[in-house]
Amino acid sequence: MPRPFTFLLLLLIPVLAVRAGAVTLREAYEAAGPGGGYDRDVILETGRIYTGGLLIGPVLSPISWDLEGDRGEDVRITGNGAVLDLRGEQICVSYCSSRLDIEDCVVLNGNVRFRGVNTSDHVAMPQGSVRYCTFYRPHDYGVRLQGAGDGVTIERNIVVDAVDTGWDFIYTTGVPSDWLPTGTNISMSGQFGYYGVPVVRENWTWHSDPALNGTPLAHFSFLCEYG
Repeated sequence: MPRPFTFLLLLLIPVLAVRAGAVTLREAYEAAGPGGGYDRDVILETGRIYTGGLLIGPVLSPISWDLEGDRGEDVRITGNGAVLDLRGEQICVSYCSSRLDIEDCVVLNGNVRFRGVNTSDHVAMPQGSVRYCTFYRPHDYGVRLQGAGDGVTIERNIVVDAVDTGWDFIYTTGVPSDWLPTGTNISMSGQFGYYGVPVVRENWTWHSDPALNGTPLAHFSFLCEYG
């Protein structure tokens, strides 16, 4: 019986044998119309590489404390086995009450992040799901819930070798904190009282480094948004 990592590579070989002509994930998003109750129903093509990240919703200015940018949309990304080479970026639904559902993708070199806030100034917590996705060497985390939890489902994903890129950043200041380590395959908010509890079930995570693979925090972690 093959070792788990060997088995994973055997699964990835036919998927990674993709044709040339990569397009950006942003282009696919902008070309998608509404469908299925979503503002954008993004249906990707089997055997194609999509590059770069995707930001859905505004960003929070650490100077003015205002939410700046688009208000956000409800988005479904159906991968059909497509490869998303994020090239160090993220798929992020950010500081809004929108929904992101993503399934059946192979995600490389990036991560999926649900980013929200629950303060007296702003209440904006995204919901959604990540299902049936394979993450290989995601940067920082495979999936990160930062200021989100209630209404989010992380189910039946494979996450391998999340890359420790250094400390993550405190969202209020943009300053890195040693209380926010990266390199965890799936990381959730520890602030259940503010953000609620996600549904996390039947995920499989692995690290090729035996020492990391034997470290529980390299697989799952709970982090505070404030460091």
